[in-house]
Amino acid sequence: MKAIIMAGGEGSRLRPLTCDLPKPMARLCGRPILEYILDLLSAHGVREAALTLQYLPRVIIEHFPDGRYGEIELQFVEETTPLGTAGSVKNACRPEDDDLLIISGDAMCDFDLTAFAAAHRQSGAAVSILGKRVADPREYGLIDADEAGRIAGFIEKPAFSQAVSDMANTGIYILSARALALIPPEAKFDFAKDLFPLLLRKGETLYCWEGTGYWCDIGDLDSYISCQRDMLYGKVQCKIPARELPGQSAFERMFSLSHPVYFGKNVTVEDDAIIEAGSVLDDGCVIGRGARISGGIVLQGGQVGRGARLTGSLVCAGASVKAGAMLFEGSTVGAGGVIGEGATLAPGVKVWNHKRVEDGARVIEHVKLSVGLHGLFDENGISGQIGVELTPEFSARVGAALGSKNPSGKIAVGCGPGRGAEVIKQALAAGIQSTGAQVMDFGPGFGAQFAFCASFCNFELGAFVRGDDRAAIQFYSGGMPATRALEREVQTLISRGEFVRASHDRFGELVEMSGVCSLYRSQLTRFAPGGLDRLAVRVKSKNQLAQAVLRKALEKMGCDIGGENPVLIELSTSGERLRIWDPAAGSIHHHTILAACAIGEMEHGQDVALPFDAPRMIDEQAKRLGRKVLRYLITPADESDQEARKLARSQMWSRDGLMQAVIFLNMALKRGGIKNLLDGLTSFEVSVRTLETTGNPAALLKGLSSERSDHIGEGVLVKEERGVLLIKPTKKGNALRILAEAVSTEAAQELCESAEDLLRRAGRDI
Repeated sequence: MKAIIMAGGEGSRLRPLTCDLPKPMARLCGRPILEYILDLLSAHGVREAALTLQYLPRVIIEHFPDGRYGEIELQFVEETTPLGTAGSVKNACRPEDDDLLIISGDAMCDFDLTAFAAAHRQSGAAVSILGKRVADPREYGLIDADEAGRIAGFIEKPAFSQAVSDMANTGIYILSARALALIPPEAKFDFAKDLFPLLLRKGETLYCWEGTGYWCDIGDLDSYISCQRDMLYGKVQCKIPARELPGQSAFERMFSLSHPVYFGKNVTVEDDAIIEAGSVLDDGCVIGRGARISGGIVLQGGQVGRGARLTGSLVCAGASVKAGAMLFEGSTVGAGGVIGEGATLAPGVKVWNHKRVEDGARVIEHVKLSVGLHGLFDENGISGQIGVELTPEFSARVGAALGSKNPSGKIAVGCGPGRGAEVIKQALAAGIQSTGAQVMDFGPGFGAQFAFCASFCNFELGAFVRGDDRAAIQFYSGGMPATRALEREVQTLISRGEFVRASHDRFGELVEMSGVCSLYRSQLTRFAPGGLDRLAVRVKSKNQLAQAVLRKALEKMGCDIGGENPVLIELSTSGERLRIWDPAAGSIHHHTILAACAIGEMEHGQDVALPFDAPRMIDEQAKRLGRKVLRYLITPADESDQEARKLARSQMWSRDGLMQAVIFLNMALKRGGIKNLLDGLTSFEVSVRTLETTGNPAALLKGLSSERSDHIGEGVLVKEERGVLLIKPTKKGNALRILAEAVSTEAAQELCESAEDLLRRAGRDI
């Protein structure tokens, strides 16, 4: 017998699972539904099957590249226009076909099809329908048949008051040649609405055969989840692919496991996780430390962060549930979606493909419409976890957006240490090259070094990938932090997908530029032309590359690396900030070192360009020395800081911790030691706090306006007798950063506290 598998279903009620997947290809315990149907047909002697296709047909065709499944020869019939259920079958059969078995490609069952076929032949019916008794008839098309199985009529999804039968139509039929002859060719025609009523009017026999096996019409996400639970508990006769569990014994598996569960290939389950019975973990998924999966389903490549909870919920392919998030019964995260840290999805909530739920959010409605990319940038650039928000696919789009800004130019790229940062940089470079722009690759390093090299080579655009697990793509313009205008243009290009596309033979080149980094090391030695003999130093940084560069430079300048009672220099991972500990002077913070370097520059008759949040004490010293302090903004919205930015390009030390370390040590050597250098500076301390907000931070800052405050382009500067306060919203507008500067640590902390109290009183939305 030949079978026709109806596999054109769009599965709209299964969305977001089926947004990019035809319903028959939805996976049950590691395999598409369609494969289980083909196994059933093969077990009952079917050797030829035609598949009627309409929605995303290539996904199914490409899954069977040889046109076969085991012993079954497959034929694919694509519908260009909707023909209805019966019309699509007519379109897929040959004139000589008789007794065709019609079966759905998206309903799980294990019926005895051999017995069904024998009953059909014995009945002599024009059509035989396989029926199944159901507990709740309201969601099914019902069959009204007598005790002998002769069908009198049909009832479509009735209320209980109309449900005179509990026999559901499973959509599995056997059609004789005389029934097929009544289906008009190339016309829309349905079984239930057209063919079956026509046969009854003609006096033909329609026969119902009651099946006693398992049947689940996977019409929605609840049935999709419950069907897999039935499979795991052995309620369905089917072949579930066997996999070895992670680890070889209970002693090697440091997580809790209750059978039955399904583990796919290359599944990672970290220590202290709990996997409860009825759960499905598909190929390549990762379950973090302490996570709990209670009857949940995680499809291919899905990630569940540490301490997260899934209860009867679905995480689609490539989606991520971050640390501490909770997904309740029936909730779904579409392919590529991200659920933020500590977020909660209420029962039944659906998050559509590639949509994001923010950290800590409680979601009680479906997340379907695009939320845009207005919050794409934060203080660090485009931030996220590598493999979650910062994927290679997304990074290639970022690169294409950046390249579209200058498709005939040269764009610098670099990255911090680590394989993850390297892969993101490669994807970024590929996106840039796709626009025709050249990529100037400075290789692995650190942010301060990259900014110097990009500025030295006069590259107007650049992107640097910082970090490893939690990372960021930082944009540069002429070696300086990118302007707001550049960020907005990149956001727009990404959200619209309006990228410049070069032809295959005009992709941009990738030029190796790591040799230029040696110029950076030479530049460091120029800040101490007389050398740094007799200084014992030790360098420490989480960034081993930055640590090695500074150590070698200091060694070349005559420092005793690791000598007795050394000066300890601690660099940030970006190399942009540092802290120094001296045996005689104690701990010296970044703001003090920056102030000393700026004062030294002004003592040599130079004006200085500094970041907007550099200590205001420097301005007082500038007045004493007859010089100016020009301040540049991190992401200016206009050109008001152009003069400062121009000067800053020639004073790279203002945002480079390695350069500041050499300048500071050189000044200290000339003044007889670090303690003597500090004694000559005006004493001040800085305290910083971050205050989260849920309202409009601009309205709160407006309320602080007085004769003692100034709006300075990025925040508000408040001058008080005890010191100076700088209050600035974060880029995403979800917090205020409070920076207090005073004569002592205690005074600075008190200023922060008073500012925080004032802001809390100013607005109820904090």
